[in-house]
Amino acid sequence: MFEVKDGSRTLQFSGQLLGESSSKRYDSFRWIEFKLYRTENGSYILSRIGISLVFHAATCSLVKRYGLSELKSAQLADEAIPCVECRPDRNMPLLFPEQDRTWAQVSDDPEPVLDALYKFDPDGGARYLTKVAQRLLEQASNADSEIERIYRVEMIP
Repeated sequence: MFEVKDGSRTLQFSGQLLGESSSKRYDSFRWIEFKLYRTENGSYILSRIGISLVFHAATCSLVKRYGLSELKSAQLADEAIPCVECRPDRNMPLLFPEQDRTWAQVSDDPEPVLDALYKFDPDGGARYLTKVAQRLLEQASNADSEIERIYRVEMIP
């Protein structure tokens, strides 16, 4: 049984993990993780998690903008790093860590998966796949012929 978060919702299902990809590097303090599943009934579930290790002081403008919740400094993860803007002291009684941002999409067909992974360049109007999205699709293509079909060959009108 798999569980995928979509904001405050949890999606539970049986199926297969087709692929996963991450933009995390050794020096990352924020990154994206993708997972793609196919349920036993043949639906596709695309999961995206934005992960952050950054924490803020109460006075930081990002606390209000992101709606961050306070946390006692003793509860802060060891790998957490201070915001470069507000530079909070790790020993302050209350800190405001950024939260993981979860999103999921369920679709009966593979085409919406590809559409959800595309990014758009606002300046040139170009549509493209990031490296992390390409790695996900390459891996999933090896496990699922429908993902391979829509990823490897694109019909341009």
